[in-house]
Amino acid sequence: MVDPALILLLLGVSISLYLSKTHIISFYDKFQKSGFQGLKSSSSTPSTSTTKGKSAYANGSVADEDGNIMPRPTPLMITPDQVSNYDDRPWRPFRWPYHQTMSIFKLDINHWLDMDKYYIHYIEEKKRIWLKYGKENIDWLPEGYDASFELMDVVSNHLIERYPLLFTVLKDGGAYDDDYSKAGTGKIIKNELTQEILDMTLPLKQHPLLYVTKLAKEDFYLVKKKPDGLHYLVAAAVPFPGGSFGINHKIGRNLDVIHEDVPYYKEKLQKSMERWFARMRPCDPVERASWYISWDHKLKVNNVYQLPKFNPNVEANMKSTDPKEFNVRVERQTLRRLPKSQAIIFTNHPIFYSIEEMKDEPLIPSLIKKIIYEGPQDIIKYKNFESFRDHISDYLDGLIKRQIDLGLIKEDTPLKTLPTYPFAHWVKADFDYINGGFNNPSASYDKKANYVDKYKTELVAEND
Repeated sequence: MVDPALILLLLGVSISLYLSKTHIISFYDKFQKSGFQGLKSSSSTPSTSTTKGKSAYANGSVADEDGNIMPRPTPLMITPDQVSNYDDRPWRPFRWPYHQTMSIFKLDINHWLDMDKYYIHYIEEKKRIWLKYGKENIDWLPEGYDASFELMDVVSNHLIERYPLLFTVLKDGGAYDDDYSKAGTGKIIKNELTQEILDMTLPLKQHPLLYVTKLAKEDFYLVKKKPDGLHYLVAAAVPFPGGSFGINHKIGRNLDVIHEDVPYYKEKLQKSMERWFARMRPCDPVERASWYISWDHKLKVNNVYQLPKFNPNVEANMKSTDPKEFNVRVERQTLRRLPKSQAIIFTNHPIFYSIEEMKDEPLIPSLIKKIIYEGPQDIIKYKNFESFRDHISDYLDGLIKRQIDLGLIKEDTPLKTLPTYPFAHWVKADFDYINGGFNNPSASYDKKANYVDKYKTELVAEND
């Protein structure tokens, strides 16, 4: 099957650009107009500069050839102990009417690589998947080495600057030179969460993407433009695709081939996507989120996308699962260009939210019910809504009635996208919550809950 994370990101970019520029919504403008004044860091570096010069990573300063300054993160002083109880931003990317115009927001660089209480779980799973599946999920081509090396440098510098209490520099051998050849340059850092020491001084002991997988919990796709004018996947570290596909079948292929089965791609998306890539600058990163529903917490292959040949009991497992156990997997995605290699970087970070924990949020059950039954047919098919929606329909109806009885909504409350989209309605202000991140105010949410033990029991198929 086609990867839902990458495809939906490209759909969001391309269709939004195709329809009109008005669909490229400013992250900050949208939230500031709604009273969310605390999102933009006052210490953010301006996105442009009159100073010309080549890329530089020393002291965290990054500029492209046109002098556009890459934004730098503001330090967030959270400790390893605090991370164990830290909740990420509360995504709620539910829209109605559901059109193929997925909004893209300007990315606050502070949230390029977010932190949450499942960080160690994600890093451990990346290690397990690499050891078991190897280049099925993490692969690269020779022509992707420069982009992979630059990504390693950018990721490590970002994490050190954003989370100074979580990533400690043990040795700084200075910035890498332009061709990454000067022996001894680079850093040795300690990941205070995993206790692993990562020696990234030259010569490297491993491929750069393997260092990235030990640092960041996100998946990464690296795309470069070739002389034929098309963009090719030249490297990828994707342990958590969610669906039953392998990077080994996509590496080296251009995006047109990868997306040949995407609805409306050739008619409406192909040209606009190339135009978007051509004009994207390193100083203009963006983010978005898509979602689907499953009844497990697996990262590599969710049950909703599992193939019967790997798990013949998947349907019976679904029918025997209490609807309260179903969850929404949000695919939080970012898109940015690296200044040196000019590679375009896609990231994807899956986050699970149980439907039960969102039951006190006005209109959320109503939106989910509406979308899985009345959304566009190609999306219903793509996300396999038909395979489970009847099983959870009565449960959703009960949540909707409960909201009416509690006065959270009325029977005639208009069903539409919430004004706080793509986040929960209870988000009030700044996203930099130091002591534990966000707290869902619902009595149904247990902040100390952790699904890792349950996750281990869910790994039953040979491709999990």
